[in-house]
Amino acid sequence: MTTEAFQQNSLDWQFRLFSQRVGEWVEVRLANTQLPVPDLRVSPDWIVTLCWIILAAIALWLIWQLFNLLALQLRPVPAQRSQPSTTARSLSAAEWFRQAQQQQQQGNYREACRSLYLAMLQRLDEAQQIPIADSRTDGEYLQCVYQLSQPQPYQLLIQTHEQICFGSQPITIENFRSCQQAYEQIDRSLNPA
Repeated sequence: MTTEAFQQNSLDWQFRLFSQRVGEWVEVRLANTQLPVPDLRVSPDWIVTLCWIILAAIALWLIWQLFNLLALQLRPVPAQRSQPSTTARSLSAAEWFRQAQQQQQQGNYREACRSLYLAMLQRLDEAQQIPIADSRTDGEYLQCVYQLSQPQPYQLLIQTHEQICFGSQPITIENFRSCQQAYEQIDRSLNPA
């Protein structure tokens, strides 16, 4: 006689035991009611099948949600460009600075700060420090300006530009004044007279 080890517990056995107990509980509850109830004996196989259907439905729903989440993550996000059809190369740094002054006089501090940012990029390109590249992001420009001797004014203009493009806070005259001072500092450092 061989002695085989029998599995004493399994997930399937626990599930069948649970469904049997649920069926017995329903029978007890129905038996205790005073209403005439038809004989509703529930087959344990039917309860198991129902539970598997519910589990399959939940699994399909979760898979669908994961699929939608992945599709959303993989979908290309349209680039938010604050630049109009005029690119930074089409105007000189001085022209961008004049445009910033005009926008500031009109009270459009958002566009005035943006013009100062574009003036900075053009000024760096003109000084052959950092060439303008349409594909370059603000983060990449930040990495480039870290190599310069005084990166703080550049960082201020780049971070303000990020706030303009992606932030929800309004751009105030104080923001503009800080950006203007930063640009003037940049202009002096690149054009020692």
